[in-house]
Amino acid sequence: MYQGLVDDVPSYFQERKHRVPKNYNPADWIMNVAQANTIAKLDKDGFFPKDDRELPDAYTDAMDGKDELGITITQHHLEDGVDERPPSLFVQVGMLFQREIRNIRRDTAAIGARFGLTIFLGLLIGLIFKDVGEQDPQVPSNLNSIFGALIMVLLTSMFGTAQPALLAFPEERPVFLREYSTNHYSVLSYFMARFTMEAIVTGLQILVQLLVEFFLIGFQSRFAMLWCTVYGLAMASTALSVLLGCSVEDPKLGQEMLPLLFVPQMLFAGFFVAPNLIPVWLRWARYLCSLTYGVRIALVEEFGDGCPNSDGYDPCMNLLDSVDAVPDETWWYVTLANVIFGIEYVCVFLGSSAL
Repeated sequence: MYQGLVDDVPSYFQERKHRVPKNYNPADWIMNVAQANTIAKLDKDGFFPKDDRELPDAYTDAMDGKDELGITITQHHLEDGVDERPPSLFVQVGMLFQREIRNIRRDTAAIGARFGLTIFLGLLIGLIFKDVGEQDPQVPSNLNSIFGALIMVLLTSMFGTAQPALLAFPEERPVFLREYSTNHYSVLSYFMARFTMEAIVTGLQILVQLLVEFFLIGFQSRFAMLWCTVYGLAMASTALSVLLGCSVEDPKLGQEMLPLLFVPQMLFAGFFVAPNLIPVWLRWARYLCSLTYGVRIALVEEFGDGCPNSDGYDPCMNLLDSVDAVPDETWWYVTLANVIFGIEYVCVFLGSSAL
């Protein structure tokens, strides 16, 4: 419709009987004229001047081996013309991942706030539960404090990583739909790049959180094992949040629905109510919750060796029994947690494709 300087827009459109209104944004007016009139009407008004230039074929077998644009001619150019095949999956993921890195660099305030809040909450929890992990677990109050510290670490990691992931997709939805509709990339490519970046950021966030909390609280479990447990729970929560974010267009609505994903997990995990007290017809749901396995793995890692007193009573094993955590079945908990983790991400991909 128009190629030229911004200052020439008013005169150009006025000559074609589409005068720009006073104090009207020229760019908005161009879009308004383009959308409100048919192509035939715009052509009649003179918006599509004919290009009478004679341009040479870009793909000619020049003597120097280059085309008219100075690009080296290949056999593919001479035989098949322009390659219009879409880029491969790896190319799409690579380019999208580079954009994710640029977005983080541009929005340093958001990533800074995310890690700043993580450090603040880590210090708060670490100072409140300072050195409780080094206390004698045979004392009931000490055992309850260690148990509470573990649960707080798991819950803060779950909610701390779910919130940013929930808000990310609704904000990017317009860009994603526009680029996907024009076949820039596939849904799989987008979410592979998105989840790869989220996995890196979440891993660093959990590492920072545990570096603050682990040594302040004095947990007896192995640091690497606790990090893997908390990290797996955080990524599973991220998958659920992204699925919820894909299901709604308004981030506020997603925030309102966030408790629907995590409150049931907290109820079924076994630390608020013993699993054997949950009605039988509801008890099966706990096996679908990643938090259930995260709690069991963390407790087994912390109390798996037991803490028997002089009377032979073992309060640590009794605690494990109350949440149905069996030390010899830790490998089974890890396997099921990974299966749930994979199912959640498959649901994210399938649900996003459908939506």
